[in-house]
Amino acid sequence: MVGFINGFINKLFSKKSEERYCCKDCLCRLNLVLDGEATTEEILYLKEHIESCAPCYGHYHIEKSVKEVIRYKLEQKPVPTNLIDSIRTNINKNC
Repeated sequence: MVGFINGFINKLFSKKSEERYCCKDCLCRLNLVLDGEATTEEILYLKEHIESCAPCYGHYHIEKSVKEVIRYKLEQKPVPTNLIDSIRTNINKNC
């Protein structure tokens, strides 16, 4: 993993400044896309960029894999009904 990150950084900084800007912009949008919070335009921008940029493509897949592992490893517990009712009551009191 460390080797990949070092390789990514070396490839990123060996690019021209306008290419680095595109990579930086792409990486800023990456989590929005993976978290389902990106606009259609942002999704298309990321997809187009990673199709032509191997370092960003690799970074995308690493981030996606990490999020999937975390999602599956987290224990999902149901919220107690009394907690939900208590929150609703407090919201209604304050509104």
